[in-house]
Amino acid sequence: MRVLLVHPFCPLEEIPSPPLGIGYLAAALERAHVEVKVLDLVVFPYSKALLEKVLMEFRPHIIGATAVTMTFNDAIRVITDAKSIDPDITTVMGGPHVSFCAEETLREYPALDLAVIGEGDETVVELTEALENQTDLSRIRGIVYREDSNIHFTEARPPSIDVNTLPFPARHLLPLSRYRALGAPITMTTSRGCPFHCIFCVGRRMVGAKVRYRSARNVVDEFQYLSTLGFRQINVVDDLFTADKKHCIDICDEIIARDIRVKWTSFARADTVSPDLLKKMRQAGCYAIAFGFESSNPDILKTIRKGITATQMTEAVRMCVEADIIPHGSFILGLPGETPQTLKQTIDFEHYLDDMGAMVGSHFLAPFPGTRVREQSEAYGI
Repeated sequence: MRVLLVHPFCPLEEIPSPPLGIGYLAAALERAHVEVKVLDLVVFPYSKALLEKVLMEFRPHIIGATAVTMTFNDAIRVITDAKSIDPDITTVMGGPHVSFCAEETLREYPALDLAVIGEGDETVVELTEALENQTDLSRIRGIVYREDSNIHFTEARPPSIDVNTLPFPARHLLPLSRYRALGAPITMTTSRGCPFHCIFCVGRRMVGAKVRYRSARNVVDEFQYLSTLGFRQINVVDDLFTADKKHCIDICDEIIARDIRVKWTSFARADTVSPDLLKKMRQAGCYAIAFGFESSNPDILKTIRKGITATQMTEAVRMCVEADIIPHGSFILGLPGETPQTLKQTIDFEHYLDDMGAMVGSHFLAPFPGTRVREQSEAYGI
């Protein structure tokens, strides 16, 4: 079997990085002895002629695209074009958007044959085997597919993969040199799962509430490999790298023991950092930490179930500055309960943190599919 995986164009001004999810899926398929090719449309401009050339040369049995809401239009365009070029190809889409809009997506876009829901590493392998052997798709957990004029949901697949058994992402299939030329970072994860309940995020529903940790040795084996690839920094993109203090310190100790000298960043919550942890992270090469602060108004913070306070945000920034780590504070404008007064309060607080030495930025609330704020929009008054 041959599978073409598509990383769709992302209409953002941020510097992109090599696709991590696609890399994991490709690695899972390669381990199952499937031939895989990646078409990365972030660093290669898309045209139907390009797609036709790839399809004619590689002749895949399956084309799969991943998509968040912002990339869905580009992803479904590729899927639709692929079906028009080769009507016999099986078309698949995964990712957060289709995971929560599967039925309507399949009904609206007849070119799409299947949707993969949630964590897809095991699902895509089972799907490929079933298509090759022409066995019943209903036995595969975590998919939605069309049969005749009906849409079928199979049994849900819980996010239960042992992350220590996963192969490293198949980065040899990615156009790394193009990302290096852009000055992009390279990314990795040390865990999957998020135990928190923020109403604007789908992370918990996509990868589960229970955090599954990779061992420090397993993490640093990959970290050490990435340090040899010539990227300007490594971004650790776990939903919450500092969720477990011991796990975080074990990773830092392993980096220090191996004398790996590379700049890296991570995400954290204001209530999960401490002076000793930040000191250890700085010794291991971490130079910046991103915090999702969201708002400084206590009522809004309570509404969105953030579980932190403005005092904790200020303290986290202070500790980072003292540890010689750059704190990045991210805020969301337009959350439920936002008024001109709360908006001014948050913007004034951003200026205060900026004066302390933080880098701050804001974006507008996007009620994406799968978020509580979208599904209960009337209750939240938006």
